[in-house]
Amino acid sequence: MDAETSHRRLAFRAVLDALRDRPGAAGPLMSADEAWDLLVDVERRRPAAVKVVLDSPFAGAWAARLLRRLHTGGTEDVPLWVEVGYLHTMAASAVVHAGGPLDIRVPMRQGVIHLPTLGHTRFADHEVWETATVRMSERGVEIITAADRILLEGVPAPTPAGPGGPGGPGMVARAVPVTQVWRPTRVASAVGVVLEDADPYRLTRHSAPPVWLPAADLQRWERKLAAVWTVLREGHPGLAEAVSATVAAIVALPAADRFHSFSASSNDAVGSVEMSEPHDPVDGAATLAHELRHALLGALSHLDDLVDPRAAPRLWFVPWRDDPRPTRGVLQGVYAYHGVTDFWRIQRRRARGAEAMLAHFEFAVWRRAVLDISADLLRDGPLTGLGRRFLSGLRLTALGWIGEPVPTEARRLADLVHADTRAMWRIHHLVPEQRLVHRLAAAWSDGAAVPADVVAVPQRLRPDPRARALDSRARLARRWLAERDAFRRDERDAVISAADAALIAGDGVRAGRLYARTLDAADQTGSADRRDLVGLGLALGEHTTAGRVLRRRPDLVHAVARAAPRGGGAALAAWLSPCGDEPSF
Repeated sequence: MDAETSHRRLAFRAVLDALRDRPGAAGPLMSADEAWDLLVDVERRRPAAVKVVLDSPFAGAWAARLLRRLHTGGTEDVPLWVEVGYLHTMAASAVVHAGGPLDIRVPMRQGVIHLPTLGHTRFADHEVWETATVRMSERGVEIITAADRILLEGVPAPTPAGPGGPGGPGMVARAVPVTQVWRPTRVASAVGVVLEDADPYRLTRHSAPPVWLPAADLQRWERKLAAVWTVLREGHPGLAEAVSATVAAIVALPAADRFHSFSASSNDAVGSVEMSEPHDPVDGAATLAHELRHALLGALSHLDDLVDPRAAPRLWFVPWRDDPRPTRGVLQGVYAYHGVTDFWRIQRRRARGAEAMLAHFEFAVWRRAVLDISADLLRDGPLTGLGRRFLSGLRLTALGWIGEPVPTEARRLADLVHADTRAMWRIHHLVPEQRLVHRLAAAWSDGAAVPADVVAVPQRLRPDPRARALDSRARLARRWLAERDAFRRDERDAVISAADAALIAGDGVRAGRLYARTLDAADQTGSADRRDLVGLGLALGEHTTAGRVLRRRPDLVHAVARAAPRGGGAALAAWLSPCGDEPSF
């Protein structure tokens, strides 16, 4: 992480250089150079006080976001001087950590004063964008606005959640009026990670106001993270050490459905992870294994290019996203899921019963994904020499996992999910050449054979913004393995379609009949469901002509069915076999 620290320092210098061309950018605040000089002065006296602030992942996120704004001339919903003023809040925090003295104006965002690594308070009845003064003397730290003030007594520091109130022990707020509350930055003490709920740069895509976690929620997160770290330390000690050394902050998000956990991180904020509340300790550990790889590759990408920056933009299929991804995103995903695969490779030996079968499935799914997508990138991707060596090393490791056995049921479902994910992506994002589609539709409607000169139907990528939940059957497979009783209950209650339930359970014949019946009914209304069409191909299997075409060219079958008044299904797919081989994309 030392290299990442150096990268951030360079980003701060680039911000200062860019702001010198905009002398009014700091608005009513002191200039950015003056705020930086304050940090330099503190660093001479108390280097650790500056390090704790500038090494925060959110300091990196601020610098990167502001640089993009300055270089592109883009407009944001936050005034430029307020964005610049995050530097002033960092300077204030560093001085407070160092013990003062201090007297500096900082921006107030929609009534909120936030001091990075320390905490925040909210003032009512203020303008959307205002300033406040942060003053530190023998009395303590005061935050003063035109109408209010809050006095903080005690030693300021990030504090653990605990019985001492919403923020536990630490700075005590004495406010005038008494309605003001200081909310300190808090740490999950069992694991030493900040639980960030207030920094405006904590989310990857946009700035955000504070969303204070109540004490009960925070303590629940602390317990869950302690259990996650136990899984890591006991079963994955090397991974535990790497996570502890890299992850400095977690942005706690609400729990998601099981098997659909959310997490995110950014190259701008290496060391921070946004994650939904873990369903269980293993789920949380797998999430951190994933996000650790993003952090490491983000830091590496700041040192050298792995993707040729001169290459034309290109979008790719990946099985872990609904949308086509750019090359850098694909490389990030391969590295992240390489780490996930390794996690499940070890975890499946420690798990028992249904959880073991789920772990075997996860290992098989992501092993195949890493091997397939790394092969695609090495064959056609615009990688630099370093990028090629990096990816070749990953692939070599993954190739060593091929011989590791997986139970039959887990392997069957992993193969099904692999075919499903790829076919669902194709049917949403690939468009066959329309001239040939209409010729084929006319021949099909007339009862004729495929025209002799149509031996291939080219396709082009047209991303479908409506593509959502393309992995829904993969989630059903996970439920079948880990929550069989709940799966059967949802099947009885028609929460899960009968066709999907039969397919996941391994009854391809029944699933095929049910998908075909649904598609026949849809043909009468012209509303054929792409998901059912792919499901039919999965049920029929690769060993049948129709199943093979539906898996490999679902885009073509769907397009011809829509253009032909006669409809489609398995018969149309089999009819298209002369031109329904593996797609070119």
